[in-house]
Amino acid sequence: MFNITTTQSIESAYSQGLLPQRNQKGLYYHTTSCRSDLSDFHLSSENRRILNHTADFTYQVVPATDFAYSPAVQLQCRQWIKQHGWQFPTSSIKTVFTNHIFNRIYIWHFHHQVVGYAICLFTDNISHISYVFFDPQYSRQSLAIRMVLQTIIDSQSLGLKYCYLGQYSNYKRNFPGLQIFANNSWLKYNQLPPSAA
Repeated sequence: MFNITTTQSIESAYSQGLLPQRNQKGLYYHTTSCRSDLSDFHLSSENRRILNHTADFTYQVVPATDFAYSPAVQLQCRQWIKQHGWQFPTSSIKTVFTNHIFNRIYIWHFHHQVVGYAICLFTDNISHISYVFFDPQYSRQSLAIRMVLQTIIDSQSLGLKYCYLGQYSNYKRNFPGLQIFANNSWLKYNQLPPSAA
């Protein structure tokens, strides 16, 4: 674990493949992280398919300091987590919403009903979509993928350099400009050695 506090050192930590620990602001750890290189931004046919498939979902972005975190929000997230079968303590839900480095929250809707939240960090140079909580009934409608893809699109439109996507998993391979931190450097997904992919 590494203890990091300033914005400049936070950006440096991300560039070294570190990710923030969820329970304590300032602590970072090594993992197989991935990011979207926004200078290599091109929407693929699969990205466009996701956008079309999820066109009925809408979202708004609010500063974390303006988000009305409440027992109802916590209960909703806890129920979704339980239905997904994820391991995510209730105390950690409150921490990532209210007492962490994250400063923007995407609130996702379907026909005016809240169906998901994305917890993000935005700086002048980078973004990170760190945690998503969403109603599992929309899993087959690719809501989670759209939540990540939208953050990448918005980050590119803001002129940021990278959008960090957390720990690598297979479903992220189609995101624009995907890079993975492997062998102490960032490699394009299509340039990874077979053992690292």
